[in-house]
Amino acid sequence: MGYGKKLKAILDEQNITVKELARQSKIAPTTLYSIISRDTAIRYDYALRVANILNVPVGSLCGDIPYEEGTTEPGLLSNFGGLATELNKKTYFSNRTLEIARKFNYEEFPMLDKLIAEFYVLDDEARNEVFQFLKMKHETHIDPEREKNLKDIK
Repeated sequence: MGYGKKLKAILDEQNITVKELARQSKIAPTTLYSIISRDTAIRYDYALRVANILNVPVGSLCGDIPYEEGTTEPGLLSNFGGLATELNKKTYFSNRTLEIARKFNYEEFPMLDKLIAEFYVLDDEARNEVFQFLKMKHETHIDPEREKNLKDIK
């Protein structure tokens, strides 16, 4: 059974129509119908949105999960040999990063901008150190409500 048939089975089990899933996920109904009828793979960003709506593990819809288990950030989509890199940047940003930014209060935008800018200018060693520091902080300082909000991004 391919991922399209798995998606159809989950929809049937949860009594959700393709049209309703399309509305909630903002994925074209024709795209979802095509995935189901052709029993094809689902793009990761679509699988993530659908999994969050259907409350199922993304791995049940997509075999190529581009992030490590236990993390909350997806990896990048294939750039098709460099042809779609700019489109992928725009898609990634609009589907994920912009949605995270919207979770911040407007008054926090300058801080967020400064954080991104400061991170951008760091060399690779310093960036790695920042990630190591964040991992350490995640062990004891996660806000459960914010973590839930992050997982709700479709």
